[in-house]
Amino acid sequence: MLQFIFQDWRVNRGNPRSQLVLCFLRLAQQFHHLPSSWRWMGYPCFACYEFFIVWILGIELNYKASIGPRLRLFHGVGTVIHEAVTIGADVTLRHLTTIGTKRDGEKAPTLGDHVNVGCHSIILGEIHVGNGVTIGAGSVVLHDVPERVTVVGNPAKIKIS
Repeated sequence: MLQFIFQDWRVNRGNPRSQLVLCFLRLAQQFHHLPSSWRWMGYPCFACYEFFIVWILGIELNYKASIGPRLRLFHGVGTVIHEAVTIGADVTLRHLTTIGTKRDGEKAPTLGDHVNVGCHSIILGEIHVGNGVTIGAGSVVLHDVPERVTVVGNPAKIKIS
């Protein structure tokens, strides 16, 4: 756990709000992964996380989501991440990003490593976003995205340079 906190701390250097959010996130994740007989110890942490991070800062970065190391948050306000989302390592998320499901009970997106998500982007449904993908600002991603491409638009399409 400490290794994730320090890795997140380093990649968000100069952004104390993101450092604090990710520190709380990793702590809540650690308590969430304890056996249920020990999880009660994390209830104060969960309550603080929900109140401070979600209600006060407006960042719904669900601690039940699978989030890889070195997550980078730029101005995380308005970011919404569903609890079933899987995010790889070295991912960058900007403000007003939504990653989740289209309907209740559906599976959530999986983002690969080194994905760069522009502000006000929406990624919905049971899709896979490949490694090294850049998602342009304001894009709506509803289908799988292959590795090492840039997608833009609504609906998102591969940008050909």
